[in-house]
Amino acid sequence: MTRFSRRSSSLGAAFPRGFQRETRKKSRDRKSRKEIADYFLADYTTLLKLKAPTWTRHDLQEAIEAVVTQKMRFTQASTKYGIPKGTLYDNILGKSKRMMILEEAGLDTGEETAVLEFCCDISVSPYNRRTKKSLNAILNFVEQLRQKRDPGFVFAGLSGFRWWWAFCKKHSIVSLYFNDENENGADSS
Repeated sequence: MTRFSRRSSSLGAAFPRGFQRETRKKSRDRKSRKEIADYFLADYTTLLKLKAPTWTRHDLQEAIEAVVTQKMRFTQASTKYGIPKGTLYDNILGKSKRMMILEEAGLDTGEETAVLEFCCDISVSPYNRRTKKSLNAILNFVEQLRQKRDPGFVFAGLSGFRWWWAFCKKHSIVSLYFNDENENGADSS
């Protein structure tokens, strides 16, 4: 054996080759486990302090109203009221199956094209996917379309906003409409 061989350690040949490494590793693991436990305990208490929402139910209601009435976008309401954007999305649009509202509204292909024409003037500019129409104007148009087939059809509660959000996602529509306080809900187009 050479002078720098692994076997010529201070423990000599009395212990198996891997024993020394395992012993060092176990003591290192014990220390790191304790450090990890302390870290997670400290991090957990910090997390508990951070998890308490800084917003109230009233703030959430105001933020939802601001988004649904098109006074603010999701990001603006989230910032103003201190509510996470995901929380706003979940409370307005639901937590899952957000596109199912399109099926519930039951527009056929011709009606969808009519809505696109009303919103975006696709006959003039076929690739235009921007609208300045208000949500109220669009929902009134859709209700009139659907009431030709189903006289009792109306959007109730948040369903109109949910439908418009899903319709915009499906057709890549960008809504440029912004309900200014001075406008009092009037259509800007």
